[in-house]
Amino acid sequence: MSQGQASSFAHARALVGGWRASGVRHIVICPGSRSAPVAFAVAEAERAGLLRVHVRHDERAAAFLALGLGAAGGSPAVVVTTSGTAVANLHPAVWEAWHSAVPM
Repeated sequence: MSQGQASSFAHARALVGGWRASGVRHIVICPGSRSAPVAFAVAEAERAGLLRVHVRHDERAAAFLALGLGAAGGSPAVVVTTSGTAVANLHPAVWEAWHSAVPM
């Protein structure tokens, strides 16, 4: 593993730790090469029993799953996607969460 890769994984672990500290218990992830370090950190946390991970291949479905998890559990759920236009697919569910006061 290169120094850059090690740094990416360290940052991803810190990010996941921050989510946990904020009350996040569910992560919905849409796999992609750019989000790989986060995916590995999330998988580590799930193996340790710290988080529940849900894998979806469609970003829009992932976002609405996170919306439902937030509405049902009262704590925010995080959606992780790759970069680019994938993020635009989250918009309808994020908009719904905002207007419904659902943590996401």
